[in-house]
Amino acid sequence: MFKLNSFYLSISRSDLFKNGFWGLTGRIFETLFLTLFFIIISQRFITNDFAIYLLSNNIYQLLVGFSTMGLGSWFIREHANEPKKSEFFNKFLKIQIGLGIFFYLFNVCLIFMFYHDEYLRIISIVLGINIIFDNIIYALRSLNIAELQQRKTAIIMAIDGLLKLAISCLLFVYPFSVLTLSIFLVVIRFFTVNLFIRIGFSTKINLVKLLYSKISFPTIKEHLFSNWRFGVIVWLSIVFWRSATIIISQFLALNDVANYEIAYKVFSVFLILPMIVSTTIYPKFVQYFANNNNIAIIKLYKNVFIAYSIFCMLSYAFIQSFADIVIPYIFGKNYLQAAVCLKDMFLTFLIFPTALLQANLLVAIKLEKIDMYLNMIALTVFYIGCFVGLYFYKALFVINYSIFGAFFLFHFIQNILLSKFKFASLKISFGFYFVLLIFIVTYQIAIIKMNGIIIFVCFVCIVTSILIYFIYKNYNSWFYPSYASIESED
Repeated sequence: MFKLNSFYLSISRSDLFKNGFWGLTGRIFETLFLTLFFIIISQRFITNDFAIYLLSNNIYQLLVGFSTMGLGSWFIREHANEPKKSEFFNKFLKIQIGLGIFFYLFNVCLIFMFYHDEYLRIISIVLGINIIFDNIIYALRSLNIAELQQRKTAIIMAIDGLLKLAISCLLFVYPFSVLTLSIFLVVIRFFTVNLFIRIGFSTKINLVKLLYSKISFPTIKEHLFSNWRFGVIVWLSIVFWRSATIIISQFLALNDVANYEIAYKVFSVFLILPMIVSTTIYPKFVQYFANNNNIAIIKLYKNVFIAYSIFCMLSYAFIQSFADIVIPYIFGKNYLQAAVCLKDMFLTFLIFPTALLQANLLVAIKLEKIDMYLNMIALTVFYIGCFVGLYFYKALFVINYSIFGAFFLFHFIQNILLSKFKFASLKISFGFYFVLLIFIVTYQIAIIKMNGIIIFVCFVCIVTSILIYFIYKNYNSWFYPSYASIESED
C-alpha cells in the first residue's frame, strides 16, 4: 500500500509529469482534430487539388521551420539565468516577428523562382502568411516550456485544431476551393495568435511596450550570429521530411506526393508522445547540466531511452500489422500505396525518437555545433541515397530507405559522442541495434507465416508484462529519490 501511495504522490508532485501531461493532452487533441481535418480534405478534394495543397503547405512548413532560426532552444536554455526575464522575452519575440516577415518575403520570391503554376503560386503565397503568425506562436510556446507552463499552450493549440476541423466540415455542406481553404487557415492562425496574447500570456506581454521597445540591427545580428547553429539544427531536421515531398514532386507522380504525405501524417501522429516528452525533458537536461549533476542526466537519459525504445517497437508492430487495413479504410482505396509507404517509413520510427532524445542532450550540454554537423552529414547521406536510388528505381521506397540510412548514421555517431562524454555506453548501444535487428527480422517472418493481428496481440502482451515489471522496479528513481530511501527504511 505504501508503494502505491508513494507512487501516486511522486507522480502528482512531479513538475516533469505535470508539464508533460498537459503538453501531451493538448497535443493529442490538437493532432486528433488536425488528423480529422486532413482526412476530410483528402476525401473532399480531387487528388490533383489535394496534392497541390500538400505541396504548397509543404513549402510553407519548410520555410517556417527555418524562420525561427531554432532560437527557442537557446531561449529556453538562457531564460533560467536571465535576471530581466520580461525584457529578455520581449526582445526574443520581436526578433521572431522580424524573422517571420523576412522569411515570408523570401517565401514569395522562392515560389516565383521555382514554380510556374499560377494556382500553386497563389495558394503558397496565402499560406505563407502563416510564417509570421507561427513565429509569434513559437516565441510564446518557448516561454511556456521554459517556465513549465504548457497547460495554456495545450488548450489554445487544441482550440486551433478544432477550428480547422470545423472549417473542413463545411465542405460537406458547401464545397469550396483549396484557395478558400487556405484563406480560412490564415484567419484561424491570426485568431490563435490573439488567443495566446489575451489568454495565454496576459501578464507577460505588454503590446505597447513591445511595439515601442527598441532593438537595434546590431543586436539582432549578434543574437543570430551567436546562435545560428540552433537555426541550422532545426531547419535540417525539418528538411529531411519536407524536402522529400519536393523531390517526389520532381521525380514521381502527384499521386506519390499524396501517398507520401498521408504516410507522413500518420507517422507524425505517432511522434506526438516522443515530441512532447522531449520538449519537457530538454529543460531538465539543461537544469541538471547547469548544476553539474551528470548522474541525474544519465539516469533520466537511460530511463527515457528505454521507454522510447519500447514505444517505438510497439508502434512499428502496430503499423506492420494494421496499415493495410486502416489506411484504405480512413483515406479511401485511391491511397492503397500509402500503406506500403507507411510501413517502410516506420523503419525510421524505430530510431527517430531516441535520436531526438540524444540530440536534445547534446544541445543541453552545449554541443549544438557538433549536433549541427551531424545533421549536415545525415542530410548529405539522405540526398545521395535519394538521387542515386531514384536513378535506378522510380519508387517511394527509395525515399524512405534513404531517410532511414541517414538517421541510422546520425544515431550511431550520436552514440559514439555520448559515450566519449560518459553519458552513454557503446556496449549498450550495440546491444540496442542488435535487439532492433532481431525484432525486425522476427516480426516480418512472423507476419508472413501467421495472422498479423494475432502476432501484434501476442507482442503487446509480452511487452506489457515487461513494462509493468520495469515500472515497478524503477518508479522511485524516476520521480522523488526521497521516497526510495523511505521505502528502504520501511
